Formats: sequence, structure tokens, C-alpha cells
Amino acid sequence: IDTVVAKAEDENGNEISFTMVQKWPVKNALFAGEKVRVEEMLDTGLRILDTQFPIMKGGAFCSPGPFGAGKTVLQHHLSKYSSVDIVIVCACGERAGEVVEVLRTFPHLNDPHTNDPLMNRTVIICNTSSMPVSAREASIYLGATIAEYYRQMGLDILLLADSTSRWAQAMREMSGRLEEIPGEEAFPAYLSSRIASFYERSGVIALSSGKTGSLTIGGTVSPAGGNFEEPVTQATLAVVGAFHGLSRSRSDARRYPAIDPLISWSKYEEMVGVLLDEKLKGWGRFVRLGEKILREGDDIGKRMEVVGEEGISIHDMVIHLKAELYDFAYLQQNAFDKEDAYCPLERQVPLFKLIGKIFETDFAFEDHDSARSYFLALQNEIKNMNFKPFGSEQYHKAYGNIEQKINQQTAK
Repeated sequence: IDTVVAKAEDENGNEISFTMVQKWPVKNALFAGEKVRVEEMLDTGLRILDTQFPIMKGGAFCSPGPFGAGKTVLQHHLSKYSSVDIVIVCACGERAGEVVEVLRTFPHLNDPHTNDPLMNRTVIICNTSSMPVSAREASIYLGATIAEYYRQMGLDILLLADSTSRWAQAMREMSGRLEEIPGEEAFPAYLSSRIASFYERSGVIALSSGKTGSLTIGGTVSPAGGNFEEPVTQATLAVVGAFHGLSRSRSDARRYPAIDPLISWSKYEEMVGVLLDEKLKGWGRFVRLGEKILREGDDIGKRMEVVGEEGISIHDMVIHLKAELYDFAYLQQNAFDKEDAYCPLERQVPLFKLIGKIFETDFAFEDHDSARSYFLALQNEIKNMNFKPFGSEQYHKAYGNIEQKINQQTAK
């Protein structure tokens, strides 16, 4: 790359030599081309994200959560299965164990989209918590600059920063040494603008060659005690397009991925609803209905803890059981199962069609016990179907049995 590939003269007659080396300040955004609107969905293979809280290519999202809630496992899943050309992992101030796991497992795994080894599309920038704070601050900017370099080639890039809280703490330390006036919780007063300038480097660029390149940025935030009111989380929420909040209660209940559907949100939901309406009529309506049932089911569950099952009506019991089924059989996924770990959109659509049918069906039950036993059997059948190879004879047989079970109960 040091070889001179061209020479030119400036207006003063001075000769300038050009090599393949390009110098660029890492803190400056590299925009060569026209920024265009995000239009394509990022397929992650996680049902709770693709259906309930989707991400667009060129968008920005964050995953805050307490320690041990599964933030790093979620990022590893995204780096393995997301439908992009290049994944850049910025291990910024976290423990070294996560990077070692990536280095150990990725060479043996294949990209589900191209079947090439995962390491062929992965860039790792490693700054563990034992390394200097200045290096930790620089690693995020370095990752963004490398991502922009690949975007200029017309590629789709996913940049994962784990964790932006450590980056903010490095800024706080640097700011303290420079004797700057501190802001909230001793973070620098310019914290919000720095976080915003980082996430705003995401986007879709139309290049002069006619190609388009996208950069999607996802950052984890590690607030102490899972407190989402602290400055780093609040500054991040102001600029991202999707918020995937992980909760301690879900991870303790072993409901993985531990993204809490009652606190998470996505600004891309309507856009994705229009895109996926072609695959399943009424997709957006079913998603909103699912959200409503989850909220109502949670409220009824809290009431049941006080008054018991006998204290609520059959109608309320059915709503609660529908919410439990949606959570257990659709939103939760087993990362250690070969089939269930990655659920592409072509598999999600028929499954969500079943869930939509369950949402809209008025089930008739004589008592609370019959309702509970029916829904438990149904959710176990759907869960077992998720472990069967998509398109196989076993899968189609299980799908047919579930449809029949729903129709039989409706007819009663």
C-alpha cells in the first residue's frame, strides 16, 4: 500500500505522489456520497427483535441492562447471524473473556447467509478494562472509522460496541485529568453530544458508483444496578432508533433473550410493518395486538398474585395465558439449540401467522383448569416445533397438528 500509484502537479508546480494509504482523523465522520433514508430491514434471526422491536440497516440501537442479564450474549448472536457483509466488534473496556470466546468459536462457525467462515467477515477491536483509558476512548472511534471505510465500498456494516458505559467512564477519567468542569455524576458536560455524534455516524450512503452502503450501530450500556435513569443511558436513548432493555427479572426467570417487551421500543416498527405486510397480511396489526396482550396479561398476572386464579374471570385468564404462550413459544429462543438459535424471516412468518390466529381466536372454556391445561399443551407443541428443521416432514406435521388443535377448541 506504500507503492506510489499516481503522481500529480499542483498549481504551483509541486509534484504530489499518491499511494493507497488514506489518512483520516478517527473522530471525524467520513461521508463521501449522499445520505439516504433507511429502507431495508436488518434480519437478525432473533424473533423478539425482528417481530416486536425491529432494526433497520443504517439505523442505531442500544441494549442497556444490569450485569449478567445477557448483553454480551445478545451481541454475539447479532455478530453471528445478522444479514450484513462486515461485522465490527468493539470490545471496549469489558472483560477479556468475551473476546477470547469470539476468537475461539467464530473460526469454527459459518455465516448462515454465505456459508463462509464467520471470521472472514469479522473485525475485532479489543480494549479490555485493564488497558489505558485513552486507548479505550479511541477504540470506539477507530471502529466507527473502519466501518465507514467499508461502507464507502458499498457494503452493509454492523458495528457493535460493548460497552459504551466503559467508553463514557474513560471520557470521565480523561475529563477529570484535564480539570474540566464536571456535569451530572462527574461525567463531562459534553457527554450527550459525544454519544450523539457517535451514533449519528450510522446511516445509508448512496455512492457515486450507484451502489449504496449502510452502517448500523448497536451499543450496549451497563448502568450500575440496572438504573436506566443514569446519564449515559438517557443520552443514548435520545439518539437511537430502537431500545432493547434487558431486565434482571427476566434473566433470573431464565426467559432468554432477557429483552423486556414491556419497556423496549423501536421507532422502525411501522416501517417494518409495511415491508412485512407483503409476506403476511396484517403483520403490523398483529405486532400491536401482541404488545397489547403482553401488557394486559402482565396486569392480570399481578392481580392473580393477590386474589388467585379464582378471583379473575375466564376471559381475563385466557388473555393471561395468551400472553404467556406468546412469550414462552415465540419471544423466547434457545441459543444452544441448532434449529432455534437462528430463526430467519421465512421461518418467522408462518410461526407468527399461527400466533396471530391464537390472538384473534375467542376460545371457549368451562373452567380455569381446562383453559390452563389447553394452553400449556399448545405452547409446548409450538416450542417443540421450533426445535424441528424448517420445511421438514416433522415440521409440517407439527404445524398441521397445532392448526387442528386451535380449530377444534374454537369450534366448541
